Amino acid sequence: MKATRLDRLTEFSDCLLLGMLVCLGSVPVVTAGPAFAAGCAVARRWRDGDSPPMFPAFRDAFVRHLPGGVPFSAVAVAVITVLCADLALFGAGLPGGRSLAVVLTLLLAASVVVVLRTCSVVAPGERWRVALRTALYLSRDVRGSALLAAAVAVAGFVVWMQPLMLLIVAGPLTMAAAGTAP
Repeated sequence: MKATRLDRLTEFSDCLLLGMLVCLGSVPVVTAGPAFAAGCAVARRWRDGDSPPMFPAFRDAFVRHLPGGVPFSAVAVAVITVLCADLALFGAGLPGGRSLAVVLTLLLAASVVVVLRTCSVVAPGERWRVALRTALYLSRDVRGSALLAAAVAVAGFVVWMQPLMLLIVAGPLTMAAAGTAP
């Protein structure tokens, strides 16, 4: 019985450490995509029963995802920033702002889900455009997309309540993204 408790505690600490690695890899904002993709690659290996050393596995996946991931991250950050700015403007009392705010909120949630799914399905040698098409196809799965959107919402709420959680919340998010990917 104690071995299973220790195993669960080890998995929990690995998840939090993975979140810190993803956060550290995301310090330059344009590397957030490769960092999240590397975290998802490590989480997929855990899911498949492999237990690689975390630091070398994360570093290798991060370096392999950098070339195509930086432009993808730059575009994703720009799109999400524009949607957030529009949402703030429409929420400030513009005519028709309430209805457009609802539409923009749904569009923002869908965009975040597609970006996270793209990071979770990209293979090391694969082009990010191919992964984006795959993620768009996978996003038609309403249950998986809703679970991932709920994970993002919970992560956002946790960070809003305690900003220091930003350092580790990416770990559970990578687990959620890897868990909803095929």
